[in-house]
Amino acid sequence: MKGPKALVPLLSKREADPVFIGALAGNQGEIILLVVIDTNAMPGQFGFAANDIAGGSQLMEKIRDALELVGKHCADVIEWGDTAMKIEHLALLKGVERIFVVEQDNQYYKKLLRELREKLGKIEFVEVRLPAEEKKR
Repeated sequence: MKGPKALVPLLSKREADPVFIGALAGNQGEIILLVVIDTNAMPGQFGFAANDIAGGSQLMEKIRDALELVGKHCADVIEWGDTAMKIEHLALLKGVERIFVVEQDNQYYKKLLRELREKLGKIEFVEVRLPAEEKKR
């Protein structure tokens, strides 16, 4: 597969959005989807807590299916542990050149990205801004 290798940690639970899929499907080579089951994560706020394994797997499947529709194949990885540490280790292990994330406006996301940028200085971070979610009535 030609193009840069990309890691996609599923953090926002909105990564199946067509805007994100479109950005990711560009000129990427290998795409690695990562779900981290973080026992320290706050349910419903950021990432996936231990009680949300099925949700992470379903999101990963939706993204994989959407990428396959545009001719992209990806690898799925589910890890247990600290979100930042797992992203860092997998990025280094797989030699990724880009990390794609859905831009979020919360302190956990901002702290995570700051830490990862410091540790993974040579890797490009691609933050994709999605349209605001409509409030459920």
